[in-house]
Amino acid sequence: MFLKEIIRSKGNELLEKAKSMVKINDLKDLDRPIVKLLADSDVYASFEDNKEITEDQEITEDEINERQATEIKEALKRIRNGEKLTNDELGNLGEMMMDQHYISEGYKPLNNNRVTSLNDNKGGFKTGIDGVYEKTNLDGSKSYVVADAKYNTSQLSETKDGKQMSDNWVDKRLDNAVGKEKADEIRDTKEDSPDSVSHEVYHIDPNVDEKGNTHTDIQKVDSEGNKFGNKTIVEYFDIDGNRIEQLNKS
Repeated sequence: MFLKEIIRSKGNELLEKAKSMVKINDLKDLDRPIVKLLADSDVYASFEDNKEITEDQEITEDEINERQATEIKEALKRIRNGEKLTNDELGNLGEMMMDQHYISEGYKPLNNNRVTSLNDNKGGFKTGIDGVYEKTNLDGSKSYVVADAKYNTSQLSETKDGKQMSDNWVDKRLDNAVGKEKADEIRDTKEDSPDSVSHEVYHIDPNVDEKGNTHTDIQKVDSEGNKFGNKTIVEYFDIDGNRIEQLNKS
């Protein structure tokens, strides 16, 4: 709908643009639908970006969560059936599973662009940070988790801004992930109460245990981007991709 409205309001301008495109060698080509004429152009690409943003704005948080849950279950079943997902698909799977874990712990996802399918190019693809989460405590204070999702043996990497998930690396990307205002709130909270902002790795272990389940775990990350302390298993998934919460959580 968004694309149609732009074409309708900018009809003449788009037509002139189409006429000037090198792909058009004959005026009879203009008989083709305008969208096809623009399919490989920067104009069309910008329309698609705007359409994607508009569609995301139209769905509720509950609908995002429902889409994520459905995608997670189907993806885990595909993996258990021997399918190999691409690295991009695994990245999106990790972000969605991580969202659902932290939501179950009482956190609210803050990322501007939440992933809702294996084929999305939003989320960490755009911001670098896979997930930022906020919880309001009983005393009214806020706690935050900045998290990165890893699958199987994937590790935190070195970058020009320092190690992935280090303080400097996160700070360089926080505005883009959650917006300047919320990013400054998180920075202020960390300055006043360092323990209220933690960095964590959410890890998906695809290996099947003796009960036929796979699991996920989390591990803390220090200011330099190094993991420390023990991994904590947070949930299991059965052969059909159903989530089973860790029963022995304190």
